[in-house]
Amino acid sequence: MWSALERHAALVPLVAAGVLAGVSALFSAGSSNGRLVWIGLAALAVAAAFGTAALVGAPRPVLSVEALVSLGLLVAFVCWCGLSVLWSIEPDRSWEYVNRGLVYVALAVVGLAVGVYVPRAVRLWAYVLTVVVTLALGWALLGKAVPALGSGRVARLSSPIGYWNALALLFDFGLPLGLWLASRREHPHWLRAAGTLLLYGLVVGVLLTYSRGGVAVAVVVLLGWLVADRERWLESGAALLLGGGLGAAVGAWAFTRPGLAHDLQPHSVRVRDGAWFALVFVLGACVVGALAYLGSLAEERQALSARARQLATRAALGALAVCAVAVIAATAFRSDPGSWFHDFASSGAPAANGPEHLTTISSSSRWEWWKEAWHVFEDQPLHGTGAGSFELAHRLLRNSSVVATEPHNLPLQLLSETGIVGALLAAGSLGAAGVGVVRRVRRLDREEREAGLALALGALAFVLHALVDFDWDFVSVCAPFLLSVGVLLGGGAVRSERHWALAPLPAAAAVAVAFSLLTPWFAQRSTDSALAALEAGRPAQAAARAHHARSLNPLALEPIFVEAAAAEQLGDVGAARSLYVKAVDLQPLNWSAWYELGAFEVSVRNDTAAAAPLRRAAELDPHGTLAPALLQQVESRLASG
Repeated sequence: MWSALERHAALVPLVAAGVLAGVSALFSAGSSNGRLVWIGLAALAVAAAFGTAALVGAPRPVLSVEALVSLGLLVAFVCWCGLSVLWSIEPDRSWEYVNRGLVYVALAVVGLAVGVYVPRAVRLWAYVLTVVVTLALGWALLGKAVPALGSGRVARLSSPIGYWNALALLFDFGLPLGLWLASRREHPHWLRAAGTLLLYGLVVGVLLTYSRGGVAVAVVVLLGWLVADRERWLESGAALLLGGGLGAAVGAWAFTRPGLAHDLQPHSVRVRDGAWFALVFVLGACVVGALAYLGSLAEERQALSARARQLATRAALGALAVCAVAVIAATAFRSDPGSWFHDFASSGAPAANGPEHLTTISSSSRWEWWKEAWHVFEDQPLHGTGAGSFELAHRLLRNSSVVATEPHNLPLQLLSETGIVGALLAAGSLGAAGVGVVRRVRRLDREEREAGLALALGALAFVLHALVDFDWDFVSVCAPFLLSVGVLLGGGAVRSERHWALAPLPAAAAVAVAFSLLTPWFAQRSTDSALAALEAGRPAQAAARAHHARSLNPLALEPIFVEAAAAEQLGDVGAARSLYVKAVDLQPLNWSAWYELGAFEVSVRNDTAAAAPLRRAAELDPHGTLAPALLQQVESRLASG
């Protein structure tokens, strides 16, 4: 038995995990590596603290085989990404991906700590994650109501993450949590009403992201809840009909307002429609909240017979089925089902960014990116081209000017970048985690099991969405996923002997990872400072700062380019040329290195020397705009001269 002090101290992991999830969802600035550094440092500190505590006196974690295998394979995958730096076509990007993976390992460890040390961890974490999703939802919808706080003149809801598809996925995490709050009869009436209100807001939010993947995953998650929790069909169906139905109605109304549904609208239009949206949304929330609260009261006072519950459940499910069929019929009516595959495989992106986007079948170039990723995998099946390096390979293979950093499909991304080895390690980690989560949820008591089911469905949403997007790049959705899976995999803890000799190891590992995180961050700051000095006409200072950045991150090209430009301003043409050649040697398959070398030769009026690197740059990026245009100018001068 734990003492009262230990029970209170056991809540520390829960608070730490909640702060990490909240900061990741609200302040991670999309896929920004800069914000990831600070979130990662915090996660490392928390994970190292728990590791040290377990070695010097706290109860020792007892983890299942699935949890150990999953964590071990995740660490092995990150190490493989680290090894890929040796053969990567873009090693600096691979280093960034290694750092991202190390941060994710720390987040998984924090989640395990919550599952191990916090009593009733699953239910408490479900409450915490609900709060995080609700805060993100409130921020997003407030930005739609007040345009100055939102995503500028872009119609699709994206704040606070900055990417609409990732935001839709975050809302998908909340849908089963809302159903859990609304459908559990043991919850207070106000909490059940709050759960229905959350469903209402999330449905509006998902629709206003205009994310087809987000909507599809939301449908799967909601159906998964209904299938898995048959004892709550009536309550769940009623909450979906009330909250989800009115939310869909408000979303459909928003589709008709140009200031809410179309890009580049005048500020006055966005302000007017934002005010109307706020009014309509609040009125709808009042109706949903009042009806949900009264319905919960009536359900308690007038318990339905088994027969009546069965009929009401069938009616609710029938209404939901009719809604689903109506959506499918409307989509089929607006398009030709026989041409769906052709439309999906077409390389053109949908022209509209508004409601029309939800009814298009086009893959938005994804089919082309998937084929490119598969082609890269076939060329390098064992180890890939290096973690995070798809963009360079994509530039060589693309058929249009559209640029993609990732293929928008995590399995194909891993195959192309880390080969079959990396993909198998990641798949093994995910598979072990899936088995462990299913077994853990089944062993939970009834009160915890429903919360565990909601969290597990949120994790499933991440896995499904990763098939059509590049979610691994966003800590805003990876943090809730990894923390939730960690909580679900967490076991118990037992008393054990103190191991003082091993106590420094967690801190030492955290320091090593922190060094890996901070080094490229400091290098980027030095590069930015050098660039500012160069623009201010201080080339000597710029050269010194860029050289310092190169010493911190010898894998990056940007410090080399800035130092070469500074040498050029100082009149040292030989040093500048040597630096550009060094960039080509560092990343010979990077078009930008060849382009900068060719542009330098053009600047010193040596068109003959410029032609070869510019041709190589155009070969590596045939649909680019810079290298082909400059090459055409050089060849024209050579032909006329």
